[in-house]
Amino acid sequence: MPINLVAWMPASPEFPLDELVVRAMDGSPDSGFDCGRADQTDFLYERAWEDHQAQLSVTYLYYFGGILAAYATVGMDALPLARSERDPAMRYRDVSAMKLAQLGVHRPFQGMGLGRVVVGDIVELARDEALRVGCRYLTLDAQPDLVGWYESMGFERNVLRQAQRIRDAIEHRRDPDTIAVSMRFDLRKHIRG
Repeated sequence: MPINLVAWMPASPEFPLDELVVRAMDGSPDSGFDCGRADQTDFLYERAWEDHQAQLSVTYLYYFGGILAAYATVGMDALPLARSERDPAMRYRDVSAMKLAQLGVHRPFQGMGLGRVVVGDIVELARDEALRVGCRYLTLDAQPDLVGWYESMGFERNVLRQAQRIRDAIEHRRDPDTIAVSMRFDLRKHIRG
């Protein structure tokens, strides 16, 4: 999968991007990857390959110097939008989307801009797929502490979907401030480079 870094490259990447190798997962990854978030690390080792084989998602592995530096898992999504969230010409409540279901950057590579590079790569993947199947948004579920980071790249909160999640959290006696935040990136609004 080619990497197009036009609008996503960090101001001064701390590693040579031409040495980054990306490939789709083709089996269980070697041990040693740790992104510091148990849910994402566990997903990579316990679910990613199984979900890949079941055609539920595809996981892309990003290698630097032969080391698994990051991964991203994508699948399809349908995004419900409130009227206030839709373009006036958009007739449908549920809109087609690609979902960035998981993202992890190995600890030694954190803080170097690699996460931003991976998100940019997935945006380009979604744009390419949109030409074949119709895909308006890239969606994701951000941990509350990462919302600002995603907003800095042009993602917006999904009002309708998040309101549904908050209602569900309250109904199940969970703290709504700790649940993932539904977000979207408008592939049509944010034009390439």
